[in-house]
Amino acid sequence: MLLRLKISNYALISETEIEFGDGLTVITGETGAGKSILMGALSLILGARADISVIKQGEKKTVVEAEFDVSAYGLKGFFDENDLDYADRTEIRREILDSGKSRAFVNDTPVNLNTLKELGQRLTDIHSQHQTLEIGYEDFQIGLIDAYAKNGSQLAEYGAVYQKWQQAKSQLESLIKRSKELAREAEYLHFRFDELDKAKLREGELQELEEEYEMLTHNEDIKMAFANACDELVRAEEGTVLQKLKSSTAELRKIAAYYPRAAELADRMESAYIEINDISREISDIDENTEYSPERLEFVNQRLDTIYQLQKKFNAKNVGELIAMHQELAQKLSLVDNIDGQTDDLKKSVAALENELHKLADAIGKGRREAVPKLRKEIYGLLESLGIKDSQFDVEFVETKEFKPNGKDSLKFMFSANKNVPMGELSKTASGGELSRLMLSLKYILSRSSKLPTIIFDEIDTGISGDIACKMGAMFRRMSEHMQVVCITHLPQVAAQGNHHLKVFKHETDGSIRSDIKLLEGDERIREIAAMLSGEKITDAALQNARELINA
Repeated sequence: MLLRLKISNYALISETEIEFGDGLTVITGETGAGKSILMGALSLILGARADISVIKQGEKKTVVEAEFDVSAYGLKGFFDENDLDYADRTEIRREILDSGKSRAFVNDTPVNLNTLKELGQRLTDIHSQHQTLEIGYEDFQIGLIDAYAKNGSQLAEYGAVYQKWQQAKSQLESLIKRSKELAREAEYLHFRFDELDKAKLREGELQELEEEYEMLTHNEDIKMAFANACDELVRAEEGTVLQKLKSSTAELRKIAAYYPRAAELADRMESAYIEINDISREISDIDENTEYSPERLEFVNQRLDTIYQLQKKFNAKNVGELIAMHQELAQKLSLVDNIDGQTDDLKKSVAALENELHKLADAIGKGRREAVPKLRKEIYGLLESLGIKDSQFDVEFVETKEFKPNGKDSLKFMFSANKNVPMGELSKTASGGELSRLMLSLKYILSRSSKLPTIIFDEIDTGISGDIACKMGAMFRRMSEHMQVVCITHLPQVAAQGNHHLKVFKHETDGSIRSDIKLLEGDERIREIAAMLSGEKITDAALQNARELINA
């Protein structure tokens, strides 16, 4: 519900703040007084595109602020989805700068225009001659029928299944496409996989082979070096290193009794003797077992060539990358082998979801069709009270082959304002005034059973007078028992029905014309309605008539 609207530097308005109550608020004023300015400012709050021409002459920016009570609309989820701070009393602010930039805020959090517009649609329904054109659109018509048939819970269930079905169908299409691609690639994938699989690569192998290759190609140098080292240690003619260490240790032991440090040195030399003796045995073993193998060298050389060629062919930096490619190819080939089974499983899943959608769509469609006769009867009664006595109304259903986001129905509102004129498609047969009265009738019917947002009627009573105007005003009043209704009107019969009465007027200040708005109460309100009845010269009869309209 709209609680407050504050406008700064918008067109002819310098500064004004309007408080709105529940029930029916009527807004009146002479032609050109600024009622359209008020609607334009409110439209900015609801996400309309901005134009710097609305900025009051001489000012740098326009600011429009509004406060709404959103506690009854179940909007917590919407706020969470859009990262907005939720509050039962939500404030929306729109700023239009003379640079052409526009900024919008919800509870002081910046929002883009799409988010603002989406929120605005949940808060306010503006009903004017222009918005009445919506009644000719199929989606709008289906929405009205569903609201009347109370299909909300069924549509929510259908929507959840519909989303799963779309996802499953998309996955199936992607899988089939991938299957065809893999089928074309299968031979090439097998060829590459077989090359890597045949190589039987393992991590670290290349380094080991390169080290072994160096050893094999320098076999003679290695064998000679070990032989010479062994000779120096154990086979030298002038005495081996081990012999000299042993005899040196014995000499030190002789003097250890009277030179203690000699014992320590002897122990160290004995340790060296043991270590070198162990080294000499290992060298001897290597010397005896090191043999030149042309066959092994040829194998290592071929193995290295294989790895180098694979690295070049597959553009790999190391064996690890080749192993990773081998695993990836194995996965792709596994997918080729298993994709038919996955496709079959997805097809079954899609078919099961389609069966469920058929059942839900049939139930929704049944509810829609069953609601039409009762809706038709109510519409006839309301249109007759609004001056269309011999109207004809029906809904033409066609079941579609494809699933739609709201079921399987395509429909058209059929209408004729005259008894003997065949019905035709609503958008082609109804005049603007007839569309307005039909839309008003539908909104009136829905307001009794649905929690609708604030509804604003913007001069939809054009061309209406007398008793019909009284009945239209009574309809607005009864609607306001279930929701907040704001009605911009030029009819005294409608204005008299208001719980609150606002007047838009122009006045001259400091040589410039400005628009303003004020709340009328008591005698002020009576005189305003009397002026609407009799013109500028307010007669006693007009005043009496105004009192009677207000008290009726």
